[in-house]
Amino acid sequence: MAEGLSERVLGELLARADAKATEGRVEESIALYQQAVGHDPLLESAHRALISLHLIQGDRAAAVRQYDALTASLADVGSVPSPQTTALLS
Repeated sequence: MAEGLSERVLGELLARADAKATEGRVEESIALYQQAVGHDPLLESAHRALISLHLIQGDRAAAVRQYDALTASLADVGSVPSPQTTALLS
């Protein structure tokens, strides 16, 4: 039951983050995506959104740090970022 609740909370966080991004409220969207990543560090879609939002803000260094955080999290489970995520920084 706790897992279902956690998934629901995560889904709500992601929906709110998406909505804020669509509204152009980048800082609020970043904060919500960061919460989602804190909840599930392996959630590549949230990392990818954060990378994109940092790039929109012109903060390439933050985008690279986010990519590095994702890479480290995925390495812990023997995986790597998807080509779609890697392409954001090329």
